[in-house]
Amino acid sequence: MTRPNPVTADDGRTLRRLIGDAGLGPWEGELMGLAEHGIALGPRPAGHRGPEPFSRCGGVPAVPPGFVWPGAEPGPDALPDCFVAQIDLAEVAPADANHLLPPRGLLYFFFPGHDGFGGRDAVTVLHFPDATAEGTAPYDVASDPAFADPEAGWGAPPWEFTGPPAPLYAAGKAMLAQAVRFHDDPPVDLPEEAVDRLTALPSAALDVAPRHGAWMVLLGPDPETDQYVVPPRGRGPERILLAAGRPEFTGCPLYYVIRDEDLAAADFSRVEAVTVQH
Repeated sequence: MTRPNPVTADDGRTLRRLIGDAGLGPWEGELMGLAEHGIALGPRPAGHRGPEPFSRCGGVPAVPPGFVWPGAEPGPDALPDCFVAQIDLAEVAPADANHLLPPRGLLYFFFPGHDGFGGRDAVTVLHFPDATAEGTAPYDVASDPAFADPEAGWGAPPWEFTGPPAPLYAAGKAMLAQAVRFHDDPPVDLPEEAVDRLTALPSAALDVAPRHGAWMVLLGPDPETDQYVVPPRGRGPERILLAAGRPEFTGCPLYYVIRDEDLAAADFSRVEAVTVQH
């Protein structure tokens, strides 16, 4: 089941204006075909009023009753998974213009704490559909023997439990998949003139809401320039659930990928992680 994630009408008008201002008007149709709605997760925007969000990366996660930290099978060499992010779906729901995510509940993203990751593998994303932020408490790391050696595993703040927490403020906005590729066939056939103009643009030139920065993105397109993780604009059987940035423990872009059918069913048990090697 394909679930499109089109841009809003307001963002579409803004993006078309930016494309024209950048001298790319003749290729507006091709570029708009690469646009998707995404949920930017990033720093507190200037002038924001309100409490700090529950959603964050880094630090010790705040977890509901019954939470079990994922990791390797029990044993003397077991390593806990690296904590990547916690998301309060009620916080991000106003930014989810097409209602692809459940409107409430908590998500926790982890990455294997060992060095056997193969580039695309199953990972743990825990979903607590009935949990709320108010019903959580910081995970008791001190009483978990898996954390007896704080140097074990590999990772770097704020991507694992030892790092400082970084609050993630959510904002929905139109985003473009990268149109220019160096190693793979591009999604659209642009003439050299258009490619030259695109590559010369400042990074924020086609950003419809630059005040909302993004450390991570939920349900957005692939912005990388080396290869596609999934086709843009929901053209495949799966999509990016979370673009998690470039954690220091891999040095490469990290994506969590979900099948459309699983997203429609709010089933996060088969999520895979992809690292784009450069």
